[in-house]
This record gives sequence, C-alpha cells and structure tokens, in this order.
Amino acid sequence: MQDKDMNRQFADDLETDLARGHVLEWAELYALDAISSEERWNIEAFLEDTDPTIRTAFTERVRTCRETVTSAYATDQVEPPADLFERIVAQLPGADTSAGGSGRPASPAAVEEGDPAPSATGGPGIQDELANRRSAKASMSSRAARWAVGAAAAAVLAVGGVTIAQNLQQTTVEQQVLEASDVRTEQLALQAGGTAELAVSSKQDAAVVTLNGIPAPAEGFVYQMWRIPADGTAPVSVSTMTGDDVAGSAVTELPEISGFSAIAITVEPEGGSETPTLPIVAEIPLGA
Repeated sequence: MQDKDMNRQFADDLETDLARGHVLEWAELYALDAISSEERWNIEAFLEDTDPTIRTAFTERVRTCRETVTSAYATDQVEPPADLFERIVAQLPGADTSAGGSGRPASPAAVEEGDPAPSATGGPGIQDELANRRSAKASMSSRAARWAVGAAAAAVLAVGGVTIAQNLQQTTVEQQVLEASDVRTEQLALQAGGTAELAVSSKQDAAVVTLNGIPAPAEGFVYQMWRIPADGTAPVSVSTMTGDDVAGSAVTELPEISGFSAIAITVEPEGGSETPTLPIVAEIPLGA
C-alpha cells in the first residue's frame, strides 16, 4: 500500500467518496469489516457496475490486507513503537493534544471547554445550540473513527509487511547457511571458465553454490547440476541451467547434502538427461 492512499480524510459519507471515485480507499476498511452492513452493500453494488479494472484492484487490496494481517498475527511480531497508537490518534481531527489530554478524539457528547453547562431550566434556544454542537461533533467523530481505522490498518500492514519479509529471508537455505556458525566458504576456478563459490554448513545440512562468469552452453544445450553420492551410487540431478540462467551470477541452494561428496556440472541436451554425459565440466567437492 502506498502512503498516498491514506493521506486524506474520509468524506462525511460513503456516497460522496463513491461519487468522487474513491472506492479503492475503502478497501482496507472493507477487509477489516470496519464498515456498516449498509456501507458494505453500497460498496458491493458500486463495484458490480464499475470498471472491471477498478473491481479487480479493489479485490486485490482486500486480499492483500487480509493476508498480511493474518500472516503478521500468525508469526512472531516485530514489536511496534510503544507510542505508535498515540501518535496515530494525535493526528486525528478533533484529537485533544493539549497538556493533560489523552490524545484521543473527543466524545460525541463532550462539551467544549468553556461551554456553559446546560441547566434544568435552560431555554429551547440553549438546548438547540447544544444539540447542534453535539451533532457536528458526532459527525466529526465518525470521520475521525474511520480515519483511525484506516491509519491503524496502514500501520498494521506496514509492521506486518516488515515481519513477513524478515521471516521469508530467515527461512531461505542461503540465509541459513551463510549465518551458520560452522559455515565454510571456498572459491574454485572452473575448467569451463568462470568461478564457483561454495558455502556449506554441516549443522544446517545444506550448501549454496554461486556460479559467476560461466560461458553460455552451445545452442540446444544446457548445463545440468548433479549431486554425487559418497557411496558411489548414481548421481542425482539438481537442476538445469540455460545460458540466460548463468548470465552474470547463478545461485543454487542445496538442502540435505549429507551423504553426498561433491556437486558436478555437465553439458546436456535441452531438457536435461537422466544420467550425466561425460566429460564433467566442473566438480565442486562438498567435504572439507
């Protein structure tokens, strides 16, 4: 979600926003069920008659919001700043940010400081004036509440997005190997040209091979990588690599390497082979 999507206050009512073409800005409120049944019905009716691209964009934002929130709460969380909620609320319309104020929006029935207290014998004029003020504040409170939910949704998505990204990084084989306490790295020059960088960890039972500067195979051929078993049994195919795959740098993650002594690379017809075709153009030992 881009910041600009949350950089305006909601209109007094949904109909105004729909008339202005701002339906996408209600996607997060819709996803979090922070709207009334009538508003939900109006949004769905609007989407049925709108441009399909807008309907698709709305659906995608709802899906992204729900998946992000679900994933964020289903994993270990990054602890948000202790004053995050107060900072959000302090920016709301009608928030009391004066010394001693809570920073929360004023209650719809609250009376402004300095307003005369209504008496039991107050005349109709005074009561009408107070009623008008309360009605205006109730409208402002409704807008503030929607803004609070939208801002809170943005904050949750931001924190959740960071959490998910960090969790994805932590679960890659490459990250696990490189951060392992027993990681061993080595760089080898290959007969075919270029180099192979090996990172291997016994504790993680995994290795990472990074190929750099390898020339592309001849047209109609691919490189094929194999695991070579330590017991002398048949090699096990890992993957095939085209010229585009090896252009620049190519990283291959190899989990579960116990029982294998080396990684071999051969040149095979497009689609790969069931067994290696000699000669082997590169062999990378996995042992120390």
